[in-house]
Amino acid sequence: MKNKMPKLEEMTLREKINQTIVIKMEKGQSVDFAPGAAFFFGQIITEADEAGLDELRGYVKEIADKCTIPPLITSDFENGCGSMVKALTPLPYMMGLGATDDAETAYNYGKVTALEGRTIGANWSFSPVSDLNRNRRNPLINNRGMTDSADLGVKMLPQIIKGMQDHGLSACAKHFPGDGMDYRDQHIVTTYNTCDMEDWRATYGRVFAACIAEDVDSIMAGHIGLPAYPQKFSELHDMPLPATLSKELITDLLKGELGFEGIVVTDALGMGGFAGWYPDKGTSEIESFKAGCDMMLWPSAAYADNLEKAILSGEVPMSRLDDAVTRILRVKEKRGLFKEDHEMFYELSEEEKTFIKEFQQKCAEQSITLIRNDAGHFPLDPKKTPRLGICAVAQYAPAFEEAKLLKEEFEKRGFIVDYTEEGRPAAAERARFYRENDLILFATFSRAFRPVGFLDYLDGPAARIQRAFLDPNAVDKVMAVSFGSPYFYDQYFEKARTYVNAYSMLACSVKAFVRAACGEIEFQGKSPVEILDRKQYRKHF
Repeated sequence: MKNKMPKLEEMTLREKINQTIVIKMEKGQSVDFAPGAAFFFGQIITEADEAGLDELRGYVKEIADKCTIPPLITSDFENGCGSMVKALTPLPYMMGLGATDDAETAYNYGKVTALEGRTIGANWSFSPVSDLNRNRRNPLINNRGMTDSADLGVKMLPQIIKGMQDHGLSACAKHFPGDGMDYRDQHIVTTYNTCDMEDWRATYGRVFAACIAEDVDSIMAGHIGLPAYPQKFSELHDMPLPATLSKELITDLLKGELGFEGIVVTDALGMGGFAGWYPDKGTSEIESFKAGCDMMLWPSAAYADNLEKAILSGEVPMSRLDDAVTRILRVKEKRGLFKEDHEMFYELSEEEKTFIKEFQQKCAEQSITLIRNDAGHFPLDPKKTPRLGICAVAQYAPAFEEAKLLKEEFEKRGFIVDYTEEGRPAAAERARFYRENDLILFATFSRAFRPVGFLDYLDGPAARIQRAFLDPNAVDKVMAVSFGSPYFYDQYFEKARTYVNAYSMLACSVKAFVRAACGEIEFQGKSPVEILDRKQYRKHF
């Protein structure tokens, strides 16, 4: 790897094309060219415990050593680096950050992500998620996003970006033109932002404009269409193209009207939302580049050859390639990758390590949101209600580890905890559970894409919730906390007189909830999304 910024006229055609490629960085993969960027993937992150971090750094160095132009190193560090690399620090999910309603916390969220990311060689993050979850049935955003409010997004998202980029990590606002309106998943099918343009400019457009004003280094184009914007429809399907294939959305709207001068990177090109618009993936990739996307996330092996042919034939003008490469090199220069004294791996000071640990706890505690306490159960007191029944509910099995931590945290405070994960208990066992415990806490755990599909409960877990209020005195005893979707309040527990949103199925959020529930700290969070309260019906009478 060299540290001199190249000039376009000194680069070969193939060197330019390779700069537009983001590869997967995974075990056993042989890379025989110098890509523009590499994404942490597969076993190298799932196995990266404390002992495995040096091995992970080895993969970064191996790729960087093959590159005459330093590569961008990236991953989906959406809620801190621990969201991808298990030895690092996970932060409360984005919606938990939104619940803090605090710009300084948002800045430090970005700062912590940058500091830890740089310890493993990362200089780019595919975050923050900048979508607005305006459809509570959206299967991908939910608590992975911050809010349904453009006002809160404009307040917080630029601060995350600033916190990242002030500390050496390029940010990426995603997914343009904005997810959170559809009820479908672009991993499976192309989805659509169904706003009219006046609404879009006042909401999604306003959020992306605020990110651009903060000089965000990159924006991810989603496999998401915007039918209200004037555009050419697909000749094959007579439907609006997704942003990843739409010149109107990328070149005209994002780069033109919004004035974005950074890198436009595609969402993953293996997703169903990108497939089927053209006869083959090779054609789709070239059309995506022609539309204005500068970097391709995991393109096919034939992409470089196909783009070279398209340029040599005149189908793709050299000016389009030069524009893309200029944007890429400009970001690399901003990150200091061409400096002689650039260090690939940052070493945290003891003060920074302490800051990261304390910030994780503080952010989690700021996020816990009390929605209802009509029964007056909070703060919980083991002297008044010593026997606590905890019913853990999850479709994603690993979440039960955090559920067991919930049990342990209450036991540390003197409660006698009756814990169950059983989805369909016999009637006699259910009756015993309610009879012998002073209070019943339903603890639900969920996150978008864990598993794929709507954030719902099926089969046994759904049956347990279905029976939550069947027993005598259940209304007085039942409490609920969601370590995930904020919408479970009215989706499952509208009759619960005690309800809390904690947003994240993480240990830090579990501990923060218990502290708030026991009165050790105040409930500080403000709901970052609209929560339906059926008491609103009273206004009609």
